[in-house]
Amino acid sequence: MGFIDVKNKKGTGEHPPPAGCTSWLGFWEREKGKKAVGCEVLHCGGPADVGGHVVKAGEGPKEYILPMCDACNGKPEHEVFKAWESDLVAVR
Repeated sequence: MGFIDVKNKKGTGEHPPPAGCTSWLGFWEREKGKKAVGCEVLHCGGPADVGGHVVKAGEGPKEYILPMCDACNGKPEHEVFKAWESDLVAVR
């Protein structure tokens, strides 16, 4: 798997994380079995502040969680950016 185009999914701040998780970032860490250490947006390098909701650009509405810094998580919904597909965790 390589890089894919993703976009932020806005309006998800009110969605509680799954049972057993205190945050969406915690959900990502649980599902991946590792600690999120940095923003997974290509060429960012910022800290992993949140588990951001993203969708694959050009695909359906399926949502994924990606560790992101606050700045990348704040990008507008229409802005496309790159991430490793293997870093995405599907929201069930």
